[in-house]
Amino acid sequence: MKKLLALVLALMLVMASAAFAETANVATFDNIALLISDANGNYTIDLSDLSATLAAGMPGETPTIQLDVANAGESLLGAVIQFVDGRMLVGIDGVSRPLAAAMNAEGAVNAADAQEGLNTLFANLDAISDLKLPAFTGVTIPKFDLMAVAALLGAQAETDANGAQSASFSLPYEMVQQLLSMVDSLVPAEAQAQAAPVLDLIHQMQASNSGFALEGRVADDGATAELLVDVYLVDGGVTADTAVGGLYIASAENNASLDVLIYQDGQSITLGTIALTSDPAAATLDFSIDAMGELSLTVSLYPQDGAQVAAMALNVEGEAINASLTYGDKDENEFVEFALEIPGEDVSASVYVEEAPDGNGGKAGAMNVNVAAQGETINLTADVAETKADVDFRAIENIDNAYDVNGMSDADSAELDAELQNVLAGLMDYLENLSVQPAA
Repeated sequence: MKKLLALVLALMLVMASAAFAETANVATFDNIALLISDANGNYTIDLSDLSATLAAGMPGETPTIQLDVANAGESLLGAVIQFVDGRMLVGIDGVSRPLAAAMNAEGAVNAADAQEGLNTLFANLDAISDLKLPAFTGVTIPKFDLMAVAALLGAQAETDANGAQSASFSLPYEMVQQLLSMVDSLVPAEAQAQAAPVLDLIHQMQASNSGFALEGRVADDGATAELLVDVYLVDGGVTADTAVGGLYIASAENNASLDVLIYQDGQSITLGTIALTSDPAAATLDFSIDAMGELSLTVSLYPQDGAQVAAMALNVEGEAINASLTYGDKDENEFVEFALEIPGEDVSASVYVEEAPDGNGGKAGAMNVNVAAQGETINLTADVAETKADVDFRAIENIDNAYDVNGMSDADSAELDAELQNVLAGLMDYLENLSVQPAA
């Protein structure tokens, strides 16, 4: 059973990587082979008679993805995904009712905008298939003119003997309230609902004659500009004598940072930091966020061995997740590799695809998938072909009676489970009857 679960995981990665690697209308994966390694040894599974085809297009002006898995021409699994009126519909061959999910179920995405974006994406598949990922060549981050903040607030800058400038400014509570009163008119009507919590807080502060006042200092020695804004609480119109916190901004060429500060017992504690650093000559760029060491995120762009790397490192309460996308040219081929690592769970995975033009307007190459988890390693290889071709897309039937993924009843869940068991019986039978051989 453990080997079977590992095989299913590998096959799922093939399906997932298809969407990742696809740059044309049709992607086909065949000549698949699997190598499994664990403490008991190495084992190979021949899947050369298995093929998977993923087609993407716009039949009826509807963004559609169609998946077919076959064994020596005999269908094992078929499915169609369509994006219609802000909903994602999934029709599985042999299942009487499709699955439906609203694309804005959690309120994070506007369904109409998501639908429009997908329509545009699928309408330009041919152009996307020919698009080559660009290399990052570096960017110069200019030093911000923070002295302009003081000038905007009417503060007069002073210049010392070395040419360094400095100024102080103040925004009393009354001025802050006037500025906040303008927020309502600045928020677009379509964004009022999302901004409601902030607007309600502003209205409450205005009604209770409470809020905050600001005191700021800015300096610029020519190389680095610094801005510190201290926040003083106001209660019932009375401003506190000491600041509760502040914002500190530092800016130099190719280096900028923002610190959120809180003051306690005469000490300054950094709650969070946002930083942006660039090295144009080395073509590197780093963006980082840190919240008291409990949460940190770093996104980096840099070259490596002639290729381009986009990397991400996320750490949440000591749990790290590292991911990277590497792409470029190798001889006359193009390659792309996605890698993921969760060190604390002893889990890692990578998908590597290398392709070259096939002379007929498409691409052909190979894919290598590696998954390592808790002492077991899965390596899957397959041939990859990408083409532009005419595809007979299957229609999704019974849409009006679709399963609602966002609110499925117990009866619907039981019905769907029963149908899926029947639909997947052929695929599971194929997997269970595979021959596992010791690796040479």
